[in-house]
Formats: sequence, C-alpha cells, structure tokens
Amino acid sequence: MVDNMYYDDPPATTSTTRSSKLPFINFAARIATFAPLIVSIVILKTNKKTWTDSDSGKDYRLAYQDYLAYKYMFYVSAIGIVYSLYQTPFALYYLKTRKRLIHTHIFKLVDFYGDKVMAFLLGSAVGAAFGATGDLKDKSIYPDQTDQFFDMNYIAAVFMFIGCLASLISSILSSFRLANKD
Repeated sequence: MVDNMYYDDPPATTSTTRSSKLPFINFAARIATFAPLIVSIVILKTNKKTWTDSDSGKDYRLAYQDYLAYKYMFYVSAIGIVYSLYQTPFALYYLKTRKRLIHTHIFKLVDFYGDKVMAFLLGSAVGAAFGATGDLKDKSIYPDQTDQFFDMNYIAAVFMFIGCLASLISSILSSFRLANKD
C-alpha cells in the first residue's frame, strides 16, 4: 500500500462537504437576520410626515409611534437585533474553529427555542406591518400626503421579512443541531 503522506487527501464526501458549509450558513443567517432588522428600524425611526390641511389649517403628523402595528414592528426588530447580537459570536466561533463554543444540552435547547420564538415574533410583526399598512393606506383621507409615509413602511416591512426568512434558516439549523446531537 502506498503511504498517503505524499498524496492529497481523498476528495470529501457529500456529507463532509455539506457539514463544512454549515458553519458558514449559520453565521451568514445570523448576519442576514441582523442587518435587515437594523435597516427596518432606521426606516421606521426616520420616516415621518407632517402637513397642514389647507381647508382647516390643522397640522397633522405621522410617525411609527402613532400606530400599534408599527410600534410592535419596531420593538420586535429591536429584540431580533439583540438576539442576533447574542448569537453572532457563537456562530463566528463555530465558523472559525468548526467546533461549538458551548457543548451543553441546555445551550442547544436555548438555541432551539430562542430561534423558534424569534422567527415567529418576526413573522407576526411582518404580518401586522403589511396588514396595517395596507388598511391605513386604503383608508387615508389625505392620500397625497400619506402615501409616501406608508410606502416607506412597506419597505421597512420588506426588510423585516428578509430578516424573518434568515431567522427561519437559523431556526432550521438549530433544529438539526438538536436532532443530530451535534
């Protein structure tokens, strides 16, 4: 038999290749959750509209704080950012070393349930934002003044939806980790 010391290792099998991509996918999903949620919050905080009704002289102001669905969206985004910041160092360590930093069953359960709760919270906030924006935009008596405000909130909801999808990927990965006793 030929000594393998002078030859390259045999090609990786499909399962080895797949498992070698998991750390990168895990890290990318955490970042892909974090970044769109930041964008969503920035849009919500900066999206304000004021105008004066020419007939009555009354001043009007729109901001996310005026609507429960947008406040819910804002706070869930903030929770998602904090949770992503909490998980990102563990994902980065796993990416760099291909080992888990903490190997306890309790930590796997925290990942599993935390990812599930976060994905469902983000999904419910996305639904609330899309529903409220559609209803409010359709019922606006000042569409010329309010359409831009509501369109920007649609954009914030789309970014939150992207963060929700990335959170679902993290949720699936934590399910695999718990099931495989990684």
